[in-house]
Amino acid sequence: MPGWSPPSVPRTALVTAAVLYAVVLAYFVLVRGTILLGLFPGVVAVVLYVFWRFLVALEVIADGVHRIADEHEREG
Repeated sequence: MPGWSPPSVPRTALVTAAVLYAVVLAYFVLVRGTILLGLFPGVVAVVLYVFWRFLVALEVIADGVHRIADEHEREG
């Protein structure tokens, strides 16, 4: 796929999520006194992001294999 690039997260959404996460982390550390509960939402977000990137990569690979199969079928 020449010229194709994977979808990316808009910068404003990324900054908003980081600020919101910093507020949540500060709440859990300062008010509740437990850092592990504050880290949990961040870990979940990172795992979901990695899973999403894996699915995007898998889709690109499947598309490439499909195009190769179509080309071999046209050749004979």
